[in-house]
Amino acid sequence: MITIIIEGPEKSGKSHAIALTGKHLKSLGCNVRIQSEETHNAGKLAMTDDELLERLRKTEIIIKEMRTSA
Repeated sequence: MITIIIEGPEKSGKSHAIALTGKHLKSLGCNVRIQSEETHNAGKLAMTDDELLERLRKTEIIIKEMRTSA
């Protein structure tokens, strides 16, 4: 199992990143569970990729790897 954590300050685009990442991985056949998929993130998940990208293109995104014990 891999856990992807999206963090940032309020109104930084976290939900947009969650929606776009989750939708993309699902479209590639990955088994993805999105926290608050039917509540908090439902609106973002209903947006098109272009709508989500419009917001994220304005944000610097840093991707890092963190190893945990098994």
